[in-house]
Amino acid sequence: MPEHLTANLPLFLRQRYQFSRADLFGKKCILATENSRTGELTPTEYGRDVTQLRQRLRADVVLVLTKVPSYVRNRLVKQCVPFIVPGTQMFLPMLMIDLREQFPKSRAGTRPPLSAVSQLVVIYQILKGSLSDIPLGKVATRLGYSAMAMSKAQDELQTAQLCEVVRTGRTVSLQFAARGKALWEQAEPLLTTPVRRTQWIRWGQPRARAVSAGITALSNASMLTDDPIPTYAMRDRDLRKALEKGEIIGCGGQEEAEARLESWKYDPWILADNDIADRCSLYLSLRQSADERVQKEIRFLIEGLPQ
Repeated sequence: MPEHLTANLPLFLRQRYQFSRADLFGKKCILATENSRTGELTPTEYGRDVTQLRQRLRADVVLVLTKVPSYVRNRLVKQCVPFIVPGTQMFLPMLMIDLREQFPKSRAGTRPPLSAVSQLVVIYQILKGSLSDIPLGKVATRLGYSAMAMSKAQDELQTAQLCEVVRTGRTVSLQFAARGKALWEQAEPLLTTPVRRTQWIRWGQPRARAVSAGITALSNASMLTDDPIPTYAMRDRDLRKALEKGEIIGCGGQEEAEARLESWKYDPWILADNDIADRCSLYLSLRQSADERVQKEIRFLIEGLPQ
């Protein structure tokens, strides 16, 4: 595209995008290809860029983006921002074209998510890096599970190709091929939110083994402001016992509550750091949030994982 046509654009737009002319399904438009060196923007920022480019260039503008999270693409669709993610998705509202993402089926995509025990083992290994070569019986004791539950997790993790099972005589141990962030990248497609359910509660003060979670935990690691009512997490069975004993009282709504309590599939205390939920589980619990600020902050949680 001739430089004189883009010379009057603001400098930040010229640095952010490369421009070219295109004929898409018989309609002429301008492709604004995002420079890979720029940081990822929010859907609102992308929308503002397209509006400004359309006004200044007096033509339809289509963003060409790479490595865009699904939540960003979904928000762009809702805001009617034209974009193309090569090989993944094309959304051209001015042509009434919406070709949704089509990913080739991967081996990970055909496997069921990990069980709560297996997920706990993986996250423990990522953050603590200390389960390899330890007898499986000791791992079970450390994580608070039975030998049978840990044996099932062993089979599941081996089937998922996240670790090898090493047998020395009658002793069985796990050997992880990857560690830290590399292990996270292998396992993430198989991981799910640890939150089973949430409820409003009163308790006077946090119970033992309750950890800060949700936005409360994220506010400790970012510039986000905590919600007016804090969020905590407990293992599901511990919460049920506390409710039965009257140590925790369920509320009918937010107006009566002292806290929002998440019931987790595994014990958040095992992975917690200073009574705050671990970064991997916190990421998984907030991964589906529609809040752009939350999505921006939880990415930093993963970037900070040990190598």
